[in-house]
Amino acid sequence: MAPDRGHAGVELALAVAVLMIPAAIVVLGFGPWSERSVLASSAAAEAARSAVLNLTVEAGNAVALEMGSNYGLESDEIRLGWCGAAPAAGGSGTCAMTRGASVAVEVEVWVPVVNTPWGAIGGVWVTRQHVEAIDLYRGLG
Repeated sequence: MAPDRGHAGVELALAVAVLMIPAAIVVLGFGPWSERSVLASSAAAEAARSAVLNLTVEAGNAVALEMGSNYGLESDEIRLGWCGAAPAAGGSGTCAMTRGASVAVEVEVWVPVVNTPWGAIGGVWVTRQHVEAIDLYRGLG
């Protein structure tokens, strides 16, 4: 019987490549996803509230885009859709600004899967929605 020669180096390389690298990518990708998910939620809430207070979706667009720029996002990495309209960069759609109406906004934020010093690799859109009601007893004039 021939003596067993170890293949520990090959097994170690395979274990690192097959197990450790994907695990590291998942762990490193969770931070940006979590941050951008919170951004999408808060941007949706603040945009809807601003639109209700100012009675224009443009005010909500400005708030959400400013929040995105504070996080270092480009204007095409955050999209808004108002009252059922498909989200688009800069915002799309309009809402009826009447007493008792509901103002709904959908915010999408781009999340890179892996950030490298040379740029992002891959990515997904994180979507959050918020609905705000216009007060029944509010003066609209």
